[in-house]
Amino acid sequence: MIDESGDLGPHGSKYFVIAAIVVFRSRDFKKAASCLSKTFESKWYNTSQDQRRTILSTMSNLKFKVVYTVVEKNKPLNHNPLYGNELYRTILEQVLIDAMEIVPCKDFNVLLDRNRFITNDELRAMVRREAKEFNINPMKIDMVSSEQNRCIQLVDFIAGASRAKHENGDDTIELISRNVSLARRH
Repeated sequence: MIDESGDLGPHGSKYFVIAAIVVFRSRDFKKAASCLSKTFESKWYNTSQDQRRTILSTMSNLKFKVVYTVVEKNKPLNHNPLYGNELYRTILEQVLIDAMEIVPCKDFNVLLDRNRFITNDELRAMVRREAKEFNINPMKIDMVSSEQNRCIQLVDFIAGASRAKHENGDDTIELISRNVSLARRH
């Protein structure tokens, strides 16, 4: 499951992050999902620091791995800033590759928070192309609404915590540090 945090333009947030969680059994996330609001879509930006810490602390006891890529949009490590859909697709592709390196089995699903930066067909083509390199089999590739999928809401907290760490020194992501397989600067 994959989600992003930050905006794609040269202004606004200083950093942009895409995070993925590799979940072994999604039913294990019911306890963490129970920490989310039942009356509105829970996101990093619309919850308190205490709520965020409770959610990530609950998640820290679950079996999953995290990969994420963070880019300082106006000062990327390669000195070639990207914005908009090009930035989104570049970072998404890197996160997919990183996640595929730790997928524990040959068959897997990819669920991406629905957005306007990539089409479902583009996502499917990207996943299939990368999966072929790893000799693994994507069973389901889809974009889903975080309003309808509470696990996607949980990924939003990881992406948000990752960006907050770089944007303003917030240490909330450290609650799940043992679950982070790869944190990449781009």
